[in-house]
Amino acid sequence: MLCREVQNYISSAKGLPFFYVVGDTDYHVVLDELKQAGVSVVRMSDFCHKDDKFPSVDDMVDYFRTSDVDYRDNKFVVVGLGEYLALRGDTIADKELQRLKNTTIGNARVILLLRGVSAQATKIIHNDNKMKSQQRAYICADSATNISITNMPEDVGMVANPGMKSLLQTLEDGNCGNIYASTALILNNTIFPLSVLSGAYSVVNHIVKNFTVDRDLGTEEQWQRLLNDLNKCGKDISAVFNKNGIDERIVDDLCLAVSGMEYKNWLVFLYFKLNVNQLHNSYFKLVIEGTRRFKEFKTNLIVKITEFSHEDRNFKQLYDERKKLLKDFPEEDIAIFVRVNGVNEKESIYRLTDNTLLEKKTVVKWLTRNGFSEAISYVYPALDAYLKKYTFDCSTLANELTEYFDLYKQQKILNYISDDFIKLVEKYASDVSYAQLPTRDNAINAVEDKSNAYLYWIDALGVEYLSYISTLAKKKGLSIHVDIVRSDLPTITTINKQFYDQWTGGKKYKEERLDNIKHKDKGGYFFTDDEDPIHIPAELEVIEKAMNTAAMELGMHNCKSFIIASDHGASRLAVIKKQEVPYETDTKGEHSGRCCKTFEGCDVPYKVEENNFIILSDYGRFRGSRPGNVEVHGGASLEEIVVPVITLTLKKQTGAQIIVINPDDITADRHNGVTLNLYISDVEYPNNISLVIEDKTYSGKSTDEAHYTFEMKDIKRAKTKPYTAEVYDGEDLIGSVSFKVKGKLASFADEFNFGDEF
Repeated sequence: MLCREVQNYISSAKGLPFFYVVGDTDYHVVLDELKQAGVSVVRMSDFCHKDDKFPSVDDMVDYFRTSDVDYRDNKFVVVGLGEYLALRGDTIADKELQRLKNTTIGNARVILLLRGVSAQATKIIHNDNKMKSQQRAYICADSATNISITNMPEDVGMVANPGMKSLLQTLEDGNCGNIYASTALILNNTIFPLSVLSGAYSVVNHIVKNFTVDRDLGTEEQWQRLLNDLNKCGKDISAVFNKNGIDERIVDDLCLAVSGMEYKNWLVFLYFKLNVNQLHNSYFKLVIEGTRRFKEFKTNLIVKITEFSHEDRNFKQLYDERKKLLKDFPEEDIAIFVRVNGVNEKESIYRLTDNTLLEKKTVVKWLTRNGFSEAISYVYPALDAYLKKYTFDCSTLANELTEYFDLYKQQKILNYISDDFIKLVEKYASDVSYAQLPTRDNAINAVEDKSNAYLYWIDALGVEYLSYISTLAKKKGLSIHVDIVRSDLPTITTINKQFYDQWTGGKKYKEERLDNIKHKDKGGYFFTDDEDPIHIPAELEVIEKAMNTAAMELGMHNCKSFIIASDHGASRLAVIKKQEVPYETDTKGEHSGRCCKTFEGCDVPYKVEENNFIILSDYGRFRGSRPGNVEVHGGASLEEIVVPVITLTLKKQTGAQIIVINPDDITADRHNGVTLNLYISDVEYPNNISLVIEDKTYSGKSTDEAHYTFEMKDIKRAKTKPYTAEVYDGEDLIGSVSFKVKGKLASFADEFNFGDEF
């Protein structure tokens, strides 16, 4: 109900305005009551001559003086005046109110609804006895307002209708709290609390709660795009991240997420910056905390480890966490790390990993220059396994071969031949003790049940790899039996391939890459380009591939035994020797000069004659053949002659039946990963059934004595090719299964929606 003072005022002409001081609480109520009493509303904003100009108080006064309306309808309430005066500041507000209290307005009855200037209006009213006696004022019990103004540039897109006129219209509608505005007018003296935002970052910082990042984190363009997204997502930054498929699981595909400088890459960085305290990976947390600019993010992620000594008590944890994060990063990215890491050569070995071929080569080069390090056991486990001393178990020369090949491998890595080893080579070059070893062909012929055996020929596989092969066999739960045999001389393929050509058993396959790496141009390694043994990592990858094939073929029960055999070995040290004056020959040296066709009068000190060839048994070479690329064969050194015949079998020959349950319904869920259900007919350790997929182990849970469930939460994407899983009963490989994974709705990459921006 209208107050008595207003009722009296509008009932008769006073010729002067009425001051009605209100706050946020009573604003709408009073205005509605005035409207019901037939009072017309006049907006102060209507007296703004342009969208971004202050209104004219004089024009407002003239409007009432010249109003040509019936006396009974000549009743008005002005809204927006108090808010306008508050925007102008205390001095102007006091001046204008002092003027307006005595301004004649003809026969109009004008109520000035004053919000925002209660202190100024109240002071004037209390100091003017005439206003009181004329009952031209009323002050509401609660005249407070909580209006605040946030002014921002027009181009950030936060204010639909920029300008002072629009701001006043918003206030005239009775809005309170924080009001967004976009005006170029100076509001430095405003009574309302004022925030002036410059640029998109300031706006984002204002509207996002607990926004703790600096402006330098992004460019103006990136902040503007984020602001646009916030406007589309209800100013909720979590909704922006969800829209772009960004959450804590992005760590699983970190390479994809950070490989680029586009907006969505930056969003990933921003996400981690805002959620750094929720990160469980200590190394990643250090990187995020220590990175101020997005353009430094990827580099810091790769090289941060170089700031830590291997003696730091947290180093190993940081090392392991970093290795996991960077597992999918390409060599071109890791090259940055290798360069930075090399500054401190003494420490550098401890930070390298076996994630990339580049790092593996760098490990080898470090060893060549600095000697062996205990770090190899975790930095490059495959190389460590290769270097382990292999104890030969054969009827003849067991101790001699154990000593010889342990020294041989060390010198192959160190790229050096000691005088003592040369004497050892010449000792064996002077006799034919290797002839006591059985022939390879006899070992192959002795294979039982050839129809169920798989013959896998690795060209140029010597016995130097047996320690590595044994380690892989143990890791894969395979039984291994090794026959130490000899090749026919000369140690060339044409003389030593009949075992493969005459194979009458099951499936057979020839792996040529090891031989190509050692001495073929297509292998890609050349001693003249780099004398360090950087080809060794590629050699070990060939061995690993063979062992993976063995585990798969045996696990799938495609064969009962997997036979790895070789035509000959190869010598790295014969290349390192770099004999300057090759032996003369009446014929032409072959296979890098390691042998030649027989001729009369050959007086070289260390040789063997066989199959119409003269074969060198030291590290010399005949003229007429180009030097080897990185290793050679054709000669009669022990590393060229002595080869293994390796028989691999499953430790448990149970013939367990393994079936994938509902193979057409295996789906990758972005949140929960993949669930695989297997039926396994014969199990010895039901509480210790596991799968190995790409070197990752997943434990199974039994639902009954034959059914097992495997939760693989890290497999979140469909894949074109089937996954192959090795099935283990305890430590023994009992079989393998293949299964396809379908996407639920879309792959993770689709949800992340990077598209062509990556």
